[in-house]
Amino acid sequence: MTPYNDDEDESPEAKYNSVHGKARVLIENTFLRLKNRWRCLNKDRTLHYAPEKCAKIITVCAVLHNIVIDFLVVQTVPTETLASSRLRESTSEDLVRGRATRRALVKRLNRLHR
Repeated sequence: MTPYNDDEDESPEAKYNSVHGKARVLIENTFLRLKNRWRCLNKDRTLHYAPEKCAKIITVCAVLHNIVIDFLVVQTVPTETLASSRLRESTSEDLVRGRATRRALVKRLNRLHR
C-alpha cells in the first residue's frame, strides 16, 4: 500500500495517509526485530521467492519469534539461509488490485474516523 501524494487537509485521503504512516512505522520496527532474529529474512536485501512463499516464511518467523518471547527461549543455533528460487514478476493486474484495495481502505478508514 502506498500513501497518496496529493491529499488535502482533513480529506479521507489525508486520514488514510496519517494511519498509513503510523502503521508503517510499527511494521518497519517489527520487521527489523524479525530480521535481527531470523537471518533468512535479511539475506541480500532482495526477494528470493515468490511473494506468496515469502509471506509464509515471514509468518513462520513471526510465530517462532512469539514462541521465543512467550517461553523465554534463548536462541543458540543460527538459522539457516534459504536457497533462491525463481521470482514471480508482478503484473499490472497486481497494481490494479493494490489500488482498488487502497481505495477500499480509504473509504473504511473515513467511516471509522468521523
